[in-house]
Amino acid sequence: MKLRARVYLYSFLLGLPIALILGAFGWPTVLSSIERDRSSVWGIDQELIRDTISTSISRNFYPQRVLVHHNNRSRKAQIRYTIDTQLQHEIESVLQAHRPDYGVFVAVDPDTGRVLAIANHRRDSEVRENLALGGSYPSASVFKLVTAAAAIDLGKVNAETVIPFNGKSSSLYRKNVLHHKNNQWTQHLPLRVAFAKSVNTVFGRIGLEHVGGNQLRQYAKKFGFNRILSGDFQLPESKSTFNPEIDWEVVETAAGYTRKNTLSPVHAALLAASVINGGRILQPILVDSMTDDNGIVLYANEPVLTEAAILPKAAKQLQIMMRETVRSGSAQQSFKGFARGHFADIEVGGKTGSLRGSNPQGTYDWFIGYARRGEQKFAFAALCINESYWYVKSSYIARKAIENFFAPGRI
Repeated sequence: MKLRARVYLYSFLLGLPIALILGAFGWPTVLSSIERDRSSVWGIDQELIRDTISTSISRNFYPQRVLVHHNNRSRKAQIRYTIDTQLQHEIESVLQAHRPDYGVFVAVDPDTGRVLAIANHRRDSEVRENLALGGSYPSASVFKLVTAAAAIDLGKVNAETVIPFNGKSSSLYRKNVLHHKNNQWTQHLPLRVAFAKSVNTVFGRIGLEHVGGNQLRQYAKKFGFNRILSGDFQLPESKSTFNPEIDWEVVETAAGYTRKNTLSPVHAALLAASVINGGRILQPILVDSMTDDNGIVLYANEPVLTEAAILPKAAKQLQIMMRETVRSGSAQQSFKGFARGHFADIEVGGKTGSLRGSNPQGTYDWFIGYARRGEQKFAFAALCINESYWYVKSSYIARKAIENFFAPGRI
């Protein structure tokens, strides 16, 4: 029988934004410790941390101190989170300045899954729940990333493949998908441009003709849908619910033209991370370490290796398509003038998504993506939900995060 430690929260800072909480404490010096299995010594592992902090995290409370009981010993311990306080402060300030009805931003380290920022905002009231953990938001065209990844990984298409289509990029009609015929108005765009402009008909056809319902469902699961992704905190399942035997359901799912695909912002950031980490969907991590009052390390996070959802070469094709979104596609306006001066050598890729939803009511505006310069990089997901008026675009929120992360002289 495995003996597990008991961990009790005994001090909370209730109702404070995470950036203020983190800024209020100086962390103890972490002393060098003997190389041994800390989990066997203290009984603290990822599962125990998840069981201990998840309820608080879901309420936007981030406990700083816990009491660890193991083998008849008790120690007070401080939790050190993975949050980048500069980035966290910046995003909270941007959301407060523009005040969308609902605003969420999540940033992660694409190689480890460490959460670098997790910001929430409500225009008219205090945020009492952690919106970043909500799993009921329609994923909209963000799901096109899964469709593209599946088709590329299966060897059916690449970034330059042309899939002809009729109609507007934002429309999705049965005749244009199920009964396509070339005519004088037919458009012929390489896939990277169709992705950048989020052409529904193209991705509906790819899902039906090149991937197929059963394989689309399999790739959705590989990318984290319909399964638990929790690391050291609980994360609700994102859902992709469709009948793979019904053609039109496959089409709507592949195009993201359905409310049956749902996605949490944390999961969305992990999707973006997979594009620059070789195709791996990581577990999200919030706790960096736990130390006692003497600085002895009781727990230190170690990233969990995960299998790749797609081949690395397929992920590189997705990078081409996501860069096009920022360069000439649906996020172009928000990044106008970005690639100048200090930011000229930063690679930015992304995917937009927009759809009406009801929980909460409003238009859901997604922008997920990544930014990197050499070895310095992060992945992110921004979501703004506006009921009647547009206050700020999610792609603009992401731009401000990127500018902060790569700011000159940043520590």
